[in-house]
Amino acid sequence: MKKIILTILVSLGISGISQADINVTIAKDCPLQTINYYYAPIKQYAAAKTRAERGLVADSVAVVNSKAVIAIPTEADSYLFGLNLNGNNVDIYAAKGDNVNLDVTSCNPFTYSLSGTGLAEGMNELHLLEAPVMAKAYAANSAATPDSQLLEELAAQFINIQKEFIAANPDGPAVGIALMNLDGEDFINTYESLPASFNNSILFPLADLQYQREKKSLEMEKKQQELQAGAVPAPSFTLKDLQGKDVSLSDFKGKWVILDFWGSWCPWCIKGFPELKEAYKKYAPELEIIGIDCRESQEEWKAGVEKYQLPWVNVYNPEGTTLLSEYGVQGFPTKAIINPEGKIANITVGHNPEFFTILTNLMGK
Repeated sequence: MKKIILTILVSLGISGISQADINVTIAKDCPLQTINYYYAPIKQYAAAKTRAERGLVADSVAVVNSKAVIAIPTEADSYLFGLNLNGNNVDIYAAKGDNVNLDVTSCNPFTYSLSGTGLAEGMNELHLLEAPVMAKAYAANSAATPDSQLLEELAAQFINIQKEFIAANPDGPAVGIALMNLDGEDFINTYESLPASFNNSILFPLADLQYQREKKSLEMEKKQQELQAGAVPAPSFTLKDLQGKDVSLSDFKGKWVILDFWGSWCPWCIKGFPELKEAYKKYAPELEIIGIDCRESQEEWKAGVEKYQLPWVNVYNPEGTTLLSEYGVQGFPTKAIINPEGKIANITVGHNPEFFTILTNLMGK
């Protein structure tokens, strides 16, 4: 009997399976002919250990008569989508069977609304609350001389919006979106205070992933602070150089040493090489630099050393070592200054020109 009913429904053009789509409507002022997007199952994305395991699929859909339809797959329980609309990005989260509406009301300036599910409507509410602050931040950042104090104030306002939204909607479907806009202790404290019902949200795997990362990040920050106290011996290591020979940190005791944790995949690492080369030339032979390559293949490392002509000691840090956690590395590049007694004098994360002033002061030059 069920088979007969299904056959009749199909013959009438009625599907017995609920259709799940992201329905996009584009304003007339938008010259969009195609929407590029990617998607991935949320649970798979959150559980992935590598980028390749995330299950990201890139695709595109044509815009016809100002409309486009993106089908939501049914293989997994829920999906994350990232849509690129004329250079503007919109994130959408949907469960199997959902119908989400994205209405792009203008392309210049870019404005949109979401509806169709409780999560989409909650995201839309939060988006409207954020919009005035984001507009001011965009204008301030686009100025010839950005007002750093104003940008800090706007960043604080943005965080307050997230906190107030969470406080007003602790059981709301979009609470996870506001939560994931927080970081550090703000994120951890808020995550731990949410009701148990949040565990059933399709956003929970992503929030839980961020929770683990934020906890680890705070642990690494605490470790870096302890390491930089000036009384802690630098963690020892032995790694292979370009010729496959062992290089140990202890080989350089009596010299100032910079450990440069980098990778050829890291643009900010590469950006700092010219200044690092100047320091190397200026302070040799009192100073040695050890470039510690991370998170890429040996072939990519060797090609990067040759491409950027790195004149110092270069070693390879293979997957599975504890070196990054021992030095509290949580971002790239990270540079550690070790004094001639073998103790850590400074750790700087990111491309920060002040690092070289710190180096000069420490070396008394």
